[in-house]
Amino acid sequence: MMSESLTVFSRICNLFNYFQDPYLVSRFQNYFGVYRVDVIKNGNLNGSVVKNENENHEKFKTDCNNVITIKYKKEDNDSVLRHRKNLSSGSENSKNSPLTSDGEEISDVDSDLENSIKCKIESKFWYYFFSFGAGLGYEMFYASFFPFWIWNIDGAVCRRVINVWVLIMYVGQAMKDIICWPRPAAPPVIHLEPHYVVEYGMPSTHAMVGAAVPFSFLYFTLHRYEYNVIYGILIASAWCILVCCSRLYMGMHTVLDIIGGLSLVAVLMVIILPVSDVIDHFQLTNPYSPLFTIAFMLLLQVIYPKTERWTPARGDTAVIMGTGTGFALGSWLNYRLGVIRGPPIPPPYMIMWPGYKVFGLALLRAIIGISCIVATRAFFKSVTYALLCFVMRVDSKDLKSKQKILVEIPAKFMTYTAIGFVITYVAPFVFRLLCIERATAFTEV
Repeated sequence: MMSESLTVFSRICNLFNYFQDPYLVSRFQNYFGVYRVDVIKNGNLNGSVVKNENENHEKFKTDCNNVITIKYKKEDNDSVLRHRKNLSSGSENSKNSPLTSDGEEISDVDSDLENSIKCKIESKFWYYFFSFGAGLGYEMFYASFFPFWIWNIDGAVCRRVINVWVLIMYVGQAMKDIICWPRPAAPPVIHLEPHYVVEYGMPSTHAMVGAAVPFSFLYFTLHRYEYNVIYGILIASAWCILVCCSRLYMGMHTVLDIIGGLSLVAVLMVIILPVSDVIDHFQLTNPYSPLFTIAFMLLLQVIYPKTERWTPARGDTAVIMGTGTGFALGSWLNYRLGVIRGPPIPPPYMIMWPGYKVFGLALLRAIIGISCIVATRAFFKSVTYALLCFVMRVDSKDLKSKQKILVEIPAKFMTYTAIGFVITYVAPFVFRLLCIERATAFTEV
C-alpha cells in the first residue's frame, strides 16, 4: 500500500515537472516560428543558441524582417533594446547604428555576444495574433472594453463582471507573491514581453482573467438575453484558449502556471458567481456601501502579502482595486440620484442589433468617454504622485520612489478610483448633457 502511494506521488511529481519544463514552452514557441539565434560581434547571425541567463529586459520590438536584438546589462536592472534593421535570416550586416530609447547611439563594444540576445520571428501573423491574445489581459484592453460595454451594451452585467474580475485578480496577484515561482527560464525560453520578467509566474493571472471575464459575461447574460448558448460557450472558450496560448507564445508562463491559474479561477468562480447579485444589490442600494467598499479595498491592500523584492504585481493590484472602487462609487451615486432604476419589464430580452444611427452614437460615446478617461488618468496620475512625494518627502523625479509602497499604491489606487468613477458617472452625465445617452442605461439595476 505504501509503495503504491509512493508510486502515485512520484507520477504526480513527474507530471508537475513536465508541465513546469521551460523546454515545453520553448517547443511551443518554435512551433509557431519563434527562435533564439546567436549574435556575433559584427551583427551577423550564426543560428546557434544563446546561453545567457538571468536576463532583465524592459522593451521589445520587431523590425520589418522579423529579426530583433534585445540588449541588456547584468550589473543593473536597466535594459536597452537594440533594434537592427535590414537583417535577414541569413547573414547580413546592420546598415543603421542601433539606438537606445532616448535616441543615443550604442557603441559597437556593447554589442558583444554576452550582452545581446537576438531572436527570429518567422511568422508575423502568429506574432500579432498572440500579441492580440496577450492584450486581452492588459490594462489597455479593459480600459476600453469595460467602459464600452457600460456605455453601449449593458451596465448591470458589466458591474457584476467587474466585481468578479476584481476579486479574482486580487487572489491571483497575491498568490503570485506568496508562491514566488519565477518566469520560465531563459534560455531556452524567449521572453517576448521582457518588462514583465520581474513579476512572478505562478499562477497565471492572464489565464485566470482569460477564463473569468468571458465566462462571467456568459453566466450573467445567460438568463438576461435570448441567444444561442452554444455560440456563447464557443466564444468564451476561444477567448480563454487564445489568452492562455498567448502566454506560452510570449514565453511568460509555463504550462503549469496556466493550469494553476485555470484551476484556481474555477474554484473562485464557483464561490463568487452565486453571490454576485447580492454584492451588486448591496453596492447599489445600501446608503453606507461607499464607505464599506473603500474600507474593504484598502484593507485588502494592507493585508496584501509582502515580498523580498519589488514586483509590479502589488501596483497592478492597486490599479484593479481602485478601478473596482470607482465603478462601485459611480454606480451607487447613479442609483441614489435616480439615474438608474429597475427595468419596466423583466428579462429575458431580445438582442437588438444596431443600425447606422445606433452604431454612430456608440462610436461617439466611446470617443468622448475615452477622452475623459485619458484626461482623468493624466491629471490624477501626475497630481497624486507629486502630492504623495511631497508628503513623504521623496524626490518625485527619482524613479525608485515609485517603488515605495506608501507612494505607489495610494497614487495608483486614487488615480484609478477616479477613472472608475468617470466611467460610471461622469461620462454618462456628459452623454446626457449632449443628448447622446443610451436610453436603456437608465433601467439596468
